[in-house]
Amino acid sequence: MVKSTFLSFLSVAWIAALALSVSGAFAEPRMVRRGRISVQHGLSKRLNSSAQDVERAGDRMEARADSKLRFNYGTDKVRGVGIGGWLVIENFIAPSVYERTGDDRVIDEWSFGKYVPHDKAVKILRDHFDNFIKESDFEEIASLGLNHVRIPFPYWGIKTYDDDPYIKLNQYDKLKEAAHWADKYGLKVIIELHTVPGLANPYDHGGHTGHMDWLKYDVNKDRWLEILDELASEFSQSKYPAVTAISIVNEPNGDVNEILGQYKRGYNRVRNSESDAELVVIIGDVFLNVAENDYWHSRMQPPKYQGVMTDTHVYRIFDQNSISMSQQDRYKYYCSLKGGLAANNHLWALIGEWSPVFTDCAPGLNGRFKGARYDGSFPDSTYHGSCDDKSGNAKNFSDHYKRLLRKNWDFQTDAYEAGAGWIMWTWRTENHNADDWSYRQGVRHGWIPRDPTQRLSLIHI
Repeated sequence: MVKSTFLSFLSVAWIAALALSVSGAFAEPRMVRRGRISVQHGLSKRLNSSAQDVERAGDRMEARADSKLRFNYGTDKVRGVGIGGWLVIENFIAPSVYERTGDDRVIDEWSFGKYVPHDKAVKILRDHFDNFIKESDFEEIASLGLNHVRIPFPYWGIKTYDDDPYIKLNQYDKLKEAAHWADKYGLKVIIELHTVPGLANPYDHGGHTGHMDWLKYDVNKDRWLEILDELASEFSQSKYPAVTAISIVNEPNGDVNEILGQYKRGYNRVRNSESDAELVVIIGDVFLNVAENDYWHSRMQPPKYQGVMTDTHVYRIFDQNSISMSQQDRYKYYCSLKGGLAANNHLWALIGEWSPVFTDCAPGLNGRFKGARYDGSFPDSTYHGSCDDKSGNAKNFSDHYKRLLRKNWDFQTDAYEAGAGWIMWTWRTENHNADDWSYRQGVRHGWIPRDPTQRLSLIHI
């Protein structure tokens, strides 16, 4: 939770902090991106299956320390955008996919495959994959001065297991096509394994709401390695020069030491592939923000581990204390991250998801048919204000709201470039459902600059 001392800082203090780019330790809550699940960070039993394969690859890792990467991480800043809601469906980004089913039981891709007649489900998905993102989107992204796209991908786009209801269609072909689009327009691609066998988090975007068995069964962990092996073998080939990295699991929940053991196995699986280039291995921070917690500062260090990047997601909207923060306290908080991001020098520190949005008002953001904490319609929340002008169609946004979005954008991008850089979530949302989350709409309506290095709010503070 946000500390009371943090919330009581005087205005003079925050102005000084901004001017000096302070790196104070304002404690961010250990919170998950969605929902109210506690993240456990204690010691756990030693993994039986990880020790040998970690050690076997050690010498080989050291020998490949000088391998050639496809982007100068640590020198050139990442400025990019996530291609959310495309190959992994999120309700608030692409609500029509679930609305077209006509079935209120459909709240995630598990229930989509379970309850929707197969022929109907296939038609809905094919229409979505073909039309939600096109080559023209990549052209536009490049025209805005961005250099990266992060593409979430579901494991079932490669393979389904046992009684999986998930629908495997042409997701993998679309991913390959997107990699070629990116190359055409000079963009780099982070392939992000957004879902894993057994599921690493209990949120709707993880595949099956309320389920999380990735770490529970060895078979799930082995299947995950199988998926990583396929991705690494395919995209390390020279015909995909735009692909620079694989993010090996998105937002995992659980014991951080146990997850670290799996990260080492995943790293070795990616590195073991005989390839034309080395891909950066991106690991999630398990909600231990690398700018505020030193856990990752001593993990997966060179020379044994090479080309590793941490992925931190910064959202101050998914708990009551964050929702109630003043804008000045938000700016102070973002500035406070600079020192920690810069100090994490043996692991590149990427902010892989964030948004200028400061409410959770977007319809469906917290799950289909769930409300918002900001207006008190989410279970066990309290009212902070109306959502009427806080999301939806940008044409209805007030000038004041757009100015606040712009300031949040400026302060965050400035702070995150103290590390490896940033990937904003997300490129587009469907049918003006949540324009405030859309990079494209932000540029079109003025709260995101066409030049991503511009920081007007910092100039005029």
